[in-house]
Amino acid sequence: MTEDLFSNEGFGGKNQEIDGRLLKHFANFSKRIFNCRDFKAILTVLHEELRSLYPHHHIEVILSRNQQMPMKFLFNEKTRRVVSSGEFLAKETLYNYVLERCKTVFTRDYAAFCRQHQIPAAIPARGWLGIPMTVRGKMLGALVVWNEDPQHMLDNQDKSFLTSLANMVSFAIENIYLYDYIVEKNGSFKIFDTVLPKGTTRNSVKSVLAQLLQSALRQHHVLYTGLFLGSRQNMRWRLLDEAFEDAGFSTAGIDLVSGLPYVPPAVFEEADHLFWHEDYMSHPLNPVLNQPFEAFDVNSALFFPFGINGTYIGAWIIGFQRDSNAPPPEDEIQMYRFLFYVMTQLIEKKAFMEQTRRYGTYMKHLEKMKILGELSSATAHNLNNILSVIMGKTQLLQRRLENTPYRRDLEMLLRAAEDGANSIRRLQEYSSSGKISGEPETININVLIQEVVDIARPRFENEAQSHGIHYDLDLSFGEVKPFSGDATTMREVMLNLINNALDAMPGGGKLSIQTTLKEDQILIFVSDTGSGIDPDISAKIFEPFYTTKGNKGNGLGLSIAAEIIEKHDGKIYVDSIPEKGSIFMIELPASGEEILPKAPAPELFNPMDYKVLLVENKTIVRETLAEMLEDEGCEVRAVSNANEALAEFQKAPCDVVFANLSMPVVNGVELAEKLKDIDPTIPVFIITGWTQLDESLLASEIIDGLIKKPFNMERIRQEILPVMSRKTRQFYKNGFSV
Repeated sequence: MTEDLFSNEGFGGKNQEIDGRLLKHFANFSKRIFNCRDFKAILTVLHEELRSLYPHHHIEVILSRNQQMPMKFLFNEKTRRVVSSGEFLAKETLYNYVLERCKTVFTRDYAAFCRQHQIPAAIPARGWLGIPMTVRGKMLGALVVWNEDPQHMLDNQDKSFLTSLANMVSFAIENIYLYDYIVEKNGSFKIFDTVLPKGTTRNSVKSVLAQLLQSALRQHHVLYTGLFLGSRQNMRWRLLDEAFEDAGFSTAGIDLVSGLPYVPPAVFEEADHLFWHEDYMSHPLNPVLNQPFEAFDVNSALFFPFGINGTYIGAWIIGFQRDSNAPPPEDEIQMYRFLFYVMTQLIEKKAFMEQTRRYGTYMKHLEKMKILGELSSATAHNLNNILSVIMGKTQLLQRRLENTPYRRDLEMLLRAAEDGANSIRRLQEYSSSGKISGEPETININVLIQEVVDIARPRFENEAQSHGIHYDLDLSFGEVKPFSGDATTMREVMLNLINNALDAMPGGGKLSIQTTLKEDQILIFVSDTGSGIDPDISAKIFEPFYTTKGNKGNGLGLSIAAEIIEKHDGKIYVDSIPEKGSIFMIELPASGEEILPKAPAPELFNPMDYKVLLVENKTIVRETLAEMLEDEGCEVRAVSNANEALAEFQKAPCDVVFANLSMPVVNGVELAEKLKDIDPTIPVFIITGWTQLDESLLASEIIDGLIKKPFNMERIRQEILPVMSRKTRQFYKNGFSV
């Protein structure tokens, strides 16, 4: 099965040729920016790249560090370098608006925007884009691009592209600051002393790399792909990961490792990529690729070399079976180039984190970087689509099977899906926030543990028994007080401890969970009769990337658990005897004397009877949401794209429109603009799985609200009812009007 990685969902107004041009600039810019060794060099590269794309625009960068007065930097045409124009002393300008609010501003009418917000119009701009530059919640400055000529206006795709560049520049500048700190404190610039740590399974960099390799494997003609890392000093290579479908390729990685030392050094210094074909008799990669691939149907390959800080070299190899000995088309190579960029950035960042975490006082700062929190938004979006279907269908089944034995199973299924959705959101926020996401809730730890045990029960009962393994479970719940926190993250902690205990008892054993109260501290004990933990390493198990499971662990489970406990103002301890077992103890502060009941969901006297126009390009998501709305009493007309939606809208009236944000050709926001031109009173809600959206969208009159994926019918009602009250006068049973 092949996978199209060239979707233009979420953008409109630019053709595919320009998309490819921006992608090429993005790849070139990323290569240049991370080779810079001071921030002025970074800004010079930024200006050079942007001036080649936006020759009719003014490009400005404002930087501020450690509460110092901001400095504005401009490009000097004579010296071809970025120079400072001095301290940025202006007050109450649109620049200050972006810096103080850490908020992107994009307007095509600068003067009108300034008047609306009572800000002095300090420059003769027509269009103006200001993007805050932040790293892990810390403001570094802003990238500003503006123009005077209305013939050269920026659009949403430019905004997205420039935001990506601003984010990359932010990380590059922060890395420069970090390098300077390490040199100053330690007198050393050697941050890549050892090869990357071995991390696997979910949530690790290894896992993300594996997903990228699988994405490449799903392309046309690809039979094998592998990622390799070596040392420049001794030319020793190792296989990071590989992907293939034919089991015969299981030895290909080992064979390629043995040939990689014979790659000419110039390849790693000069080549962007090399294309090899078995017909090329004098190709420099013949000693590397001929022998490993001659036993298979692979007749050609792409070879992407890379280097890490002058210390390590690497290669990504993609093996094909092609009908021609000509290289793949440029657009296909460009896609592989983009995947290659993501891989190399992940490897560089993981290596950097693993080494810099050793510097004591800076360790906390580095842990918060957590590369694994940088999962691509596209992946989160796709997972939210999947969870939308699972949660939507589960909610429908709950209603239809309400008084059956399946009710509790459906509740557990919905809760697990909601936890998955919250985990996706939390992973994206993980490196930028030190606080618990969302509003804290009052939690009964005994109820929470029972829920987690029920979720884990299939593993230690059905699955274990099918392998002839038996686990004894001992639950001892004492009297406890409630505590305040995030139930989703606490379920994650308990599930992690239970899974760790089961992993420590591969042949079976006893798992005990006990709760009790000591003064105002809730105590939780999780113990097992497994292999135990060596005293020499017990102090390290809460460190990121440290694992005792070898290739089966990523070393992040307990470190994340410890951080979650810390955010709840709690503590976690471990005691263990090798070959006897381990016991983990958690302390949590009680927050009250009684459990507060959940507020009942508001009910309507009558079901919602709106006529809904639903626009969603994903078939299974469209069908699920349509069924959920129909179950509420709505009359739904569902279409797959904006053109169909406009035709339906003009054919027959409707009360409200739901439009997916990321649709090909015309996205949801652009569709909303067209619908408002026809009928300014029609409420339009944007359906989205993206977790971070431009707040200016919500402040505009184009969008009336957001329907976040995964779908929850209660939240959908909470979003649409206040808006629909403009046209209808329904009431909650508790008396609140909607």
